[in-house]
Amino acid sequence: MNIRKATPEEFSAVREFYHKMTDWLETAEYGPGWKKDIYPSPEELIKALKLGELWVCVNDGGYIASMILNSSSQEEYSLVEWGVNACGDEVLLIHALGVAPEYHGKGVSKMLVEHAISLAKSEGKKAMRLDVLDGNLPAERLYPKFGFTLVATLEMFYEDTGLTLYKLYELAL
Repeated sequence: MNIRKATPEEFSAVREFYHKMTDWLETAEYGPGWKKDIYPSPEELIKALKLGELWVCVNDGGYIASMILNSSSQEEYSLVEWGVNACGDEVLLIHALGVAPEYHGKGVSKMLVEHAISLAKSEGKKAMRLDVLDGNLPAERLYPKFGFTLVATLEMFYEDTGLTLYKLYELAL
């Protein structure tokens, strides 16, 4: 398994990976509430690919996981009293982390989060942050294993889920 930045030329393959994820998540007991071409949207994927923010994990030439790493956050993040005094480019956020269903339980999510933490440290970030749809139990269990702490639960609006509760996590670096 190899984690690397995806290139803009991989847009179709990355989009197909997320479509596969979204189809599977519709039947999953717990999930992030993603909807095909709404989250992540084609525009978000293209932007992340152009900016070098989209990472993929490949195995035997196929995509088995993907995530977006950047400093972009929802407006509501400014309402939260974070443990680390950091903003903008001082923070790295994890977005759209997804693992192909056939690789669940095989440590792929762990590899991605470890990669993100390592990248954030190498770039001199002060903190990592992310939000998880309330009730997405796999994600709620994953991040605390790496030292992320639950900072707040608040309502936020995303195109795919509408206005709903999200849990916001932070890791001091």
